[in-house]
Amino acid sequence: MKKRNVFWGLLFILAAVLIILNQFGFFVGISMFELVATVILVGIVIKSLAHLNYWGIMFPLAFICIIYAEQWNITKFTPWPALLTALLLSIGLSIIFKSNHYWGWHSENHNSLSSHVINEKDDNTVECSVSFGECIKYVNSEDFIKADISCSFGSVKVYFDNASIPSGRADINISVSFGDAVLYIPKTWNVINEVSVFLGDIEGRGSFVTEDSPVVTLRGGISFGDAKIIFV
Repeated sequence: MKKRNVFWGLLFILAAVLIILNQFGFFVGISMFELVATVILVGIVIKSLAHLNYWGIMFPLAFICIIYAEQWNITKFTPWPALLTALLLSIGLSIIFKSNHYWGWHSENHNSLSSHVINEKDDNTVECSVSFGECIKYVNSEDFIKADISCSFGSVKVYFDNASIPSGRADINISVSFGDAVLYIPKTWNVINEVSVFLGDIEGRGSFVTEDSPVVTLRGGISFGDAKIIFV
């Protein structure tokens, strides 16, 4: 059983318990919808904190402020000021901290407000970050170990078919918020999908795995976006 399934399962059980308690008068002035929405939004914040997904942190907090605006006496701050604040904080924090999510030798490729193609020799760790733009990245690494891919309000395509994994194991970390990512991966790679998804989707099929296939673990989070794996 996957950990993320256990997490969300327990969260929905908690929501059910809170609804029962609400019917017996334990939460005066709070509707069932508000309770369920709060539990889900808090769950999104917790999962987003694990991946430092600022979009998944700021927007749920903004929605919580909107839900409890009257109880907290912050109606002047909601809804649009809260949402605009969440947008600006998400953009600012993503720009400042995205490049600090990894350690080791790396090649950095950042792209904002433009369309760009990157095709150059890479080290064993690769980064591709897109904000309000489009990027196509070709990974050319003879000892590929890790890739950090982030996309917010844009689109990114990353080609891994010219990357080799002599160690037999590698990691691909993706963070997609209000955007889409397409990963072109060799069909002989054994991809383990551990990506958490909220209001989005990740799909991929067409692999041809053998006992000697390198194992690539796909991690990260998708919120309000999509990711697709195309095996080539």
